[in-house]
Amino acid sequence: MLAALALAVSSTLLGQQAQPAAPARSAKAVEAFRAEAAEYVVHLASRPRDKLVLEKEAALRWDNPARTGEDGALFIWTLGGRPEMIGTIFTYRYKDTLSRKHEFHSLATGPLTAEFRGKQAWAPTKAGVVFQPVKGAPPPAENARQRLSQMKTLARDFAVSMTDAEGQQYQLRLLSQPLLRYEPEDKQIQDGALFAFSLGTDPEAILLLESRPVKDAPVWHYAFARFHYIELKAAYQGRDVWRVPALADILNLDVGQAPYQDSVYTTYHVERNIPLPE
Repeated sequence: MLAALALAVSSTLLGQQAQPAAPARSAKAVEAFRAEAAEYVVHLASRPRDKLVLEKEAALRWDNPARTGEDGALFIWTLGGRPEMIGTIFTYRYKDTLSRKHEFHSLATGPLTAEFRGKQAWAPTKAGVVFQPVKGAPPPAENARQRLSQMKTLARDFAVSMTDAEGQQYQLRLLSQPLLRYEPEDKQIQDGALFAFSLGTDPEAILLLESRPVKDAPVWHYAFARFHYIELKAAYQGRDVWRVPALADILNLDVGQAPYQDSVYTTYHVERNIPLPE
């Protein structure tokens, strides 16, 4: 996820499990974040008449006290049962104010358009993810329960790291349960799941695993989506398979500004310098 200031994470945070916030505060925050997520109207270029569906529940609620007191929730938009967009809405503290940001990555296999409060906010012009076969993976099982077990095993064979501007590298932690398990309605994709690699409780990279047809037989495929602006790398069984470079000039954008509006990943402010409640 996007940090507004320089990355500063203690070593004790790297292995911790998600800690629940006070229930009332957490529920109220997630409810507000979801209400804002619901204001997006998103369409795939390939299906312009069909609006993407926001999942009813947040896929993850996270915070990051080691950075700037970030507090956020992660949401997923689907069409026909397949995830096409993933995003987070979060706040961060700076001195005595809060600012609120949105962050998105396309999971679609083609362009899409997202409107927010009646105005175009984001319009990636190409596929958000590119799938590759998982080399050496067993054939997808016929049983759905066994396929889930296979996906969890395959996910554990991936390792993801991030490197900040000072060259400090952080190894990310795979969350044990998928953010979403899906079996699309059109049956072209037999099965799939989204997994998150996190720093503390904060997801920084998303792994997609899907059983896709190759010459009429299902084969496990993978794809990655970044969820941070700094450099990210992934390896499978020790072999490098994915890398995205750090992104320049992305920290201080506001909704609707041109930079990164046509990129598969974007993040921007929707409100700045909100006074903290007394």
